[in-house]
Amino acid sequence: MAIWRKQGLAWAVLRLGSGLWPSATRGWTSAQRLAPAASLRTSAEDPSIPSWLASGCPPSQPDVAYTPLEAKPLLLRLPSSREEALELIPRYARRSATPVSLRQLLEFGRHPTPKKLLLAAQLMHRELAIRLAHRVVELQSLPYGLSEMRSVKRVCELYENSFADILMHPRPEREGEEERRFTELLRRIRDRHSDVVRQIACGVLELKQSCGMGADDIHISSFLDRFYTSRIGIRVLISQQVSMSLERSRQGYVGIIHIRCRPAHVAADAADAARALAYRHYGEEPPEVVILGKTDLEFPYIEGHLYHVLFELLKNSIRATMEHHMGRESFPPIKVIIADGYEDVTLKIADEGGGISRSSLPKIWTYMFTTATVPPEALIQPEYGPGSHVHGARGASMDPLAGFGYGLPLSRLYARYFGGELSIASMEGFGTDAYVHLAKLGNRLEALV
Repeated sequence: MAIWRKQGLAWAVLRLGSGLWPSATRGWTSAQRLAPAASLRTSAEDPSIPSWLASGCPPSQPDVAYTPLEAKPLLLRLPSSREEALELIPRYARRSATPVSLRQLLEFGRHPTPKKLLLAAQLMHRELAIRLAHRVVELQSLPYGLSEMRSVKRVCELYENSFADILMHPRPEREGEEERRFTELLRRIRDRHSDVVRQIACGVLELKQSCGMGADDIHISSFLDRFYTSRIGIRVLISQQVSMSLERSRQGYVGIIHIRCRPAHVAADAADAARALAYRHYGEEPPEVVILGKTDLEFPYIEGHLYHVLFELLKNSIRATMEHHMGRESFPPIKVIIADGYEDVTLKIADEGGGISRSSLPKIWTYMFTTATVPPEALIQPEYGPGSHVHGARGASMDPLAGFGYGLPLSRLYARYFGGELSIASMEGFGTDAYVHLAKLGNRLEALV
């Protein structure tokens, strides 16, 4: 136990309670690093635990070192006022955020004891403050005067308030009520940030109206990628903590992670929602969605992320197919093909919707690039304000930005977040194939930027 005394109690709890590895393992041999924690059950003892999860790092990835979040507080006393808390933003922004992997979240959240929940709350108290501080600093220093846009100022103030709320809330030191009070604060922060995607989009539109610079500028598009990726990460951490601590556990889930996520089921739900939307819009029966390949495949994943990606792709494919074949008696089906590889789970969505021209293909990843009939400026109107979100299956949000050129860029960020990818190949005059790659092993760290 000498190593664990050096690393502190937090390391010991993480190592023995969840199988996570401290950075000290970088000097270990592959055999030492691959040795499973004594407290973890093997897959033979519990068939619900995949063999790779019980045995630690997969043989093909012997050098992956896991670095859990730190629980050590950065402050010795609470700020006495909001102003004093905000003065600490530069100090926290100088700290690096600590990425986590899906596997770390899964293992740490399995069998959540009061001690684990308290440790997780302590981790969140430090880590979320760092991540929020990074965003505040960036929001205050954007190019072309974007920081001065009304909507961006509102978002910056929102992040400042959330940062101050965390710092002014006492770090939970006792199991039970203290931990739950802090987790309830995190839930309120998550809920108040629900409209941030739209507000930042409004800010970019305000800048375009002001000086002509828009989301097609490389500096602005890079900022949007960083900001929305960070938002995904913050919401994942908060939702995982809230789900484990305050919400009733669901069968087969560890927090928000479905242990046996079946892509075929998620694709079927996304297809039903996309077809219903198309029927309401066009007034006729949309094309069928046929799911093929490894339809019985199961692996641990956040279903809401996968649903978000598949809904956007299927919505686009259905729309393109119906418009390309308008006036015909029937539409060709859209195919979803699921493949099971060692590293990746891959889903291919293939349609016969006429394809995308080669000159337009690079533009599909540009925010606000759209062929929708409603102009992006409509986003500023009140009917698209807070409360206009429509919630779909799997806990995903069908944002009103769907149809305004945000769907594909955001979907790619969701796919990339835990090491996956989203790519598009198209044959103009025939159809489009979209490929969703998901890291199956769960050992890819967050794509922090």
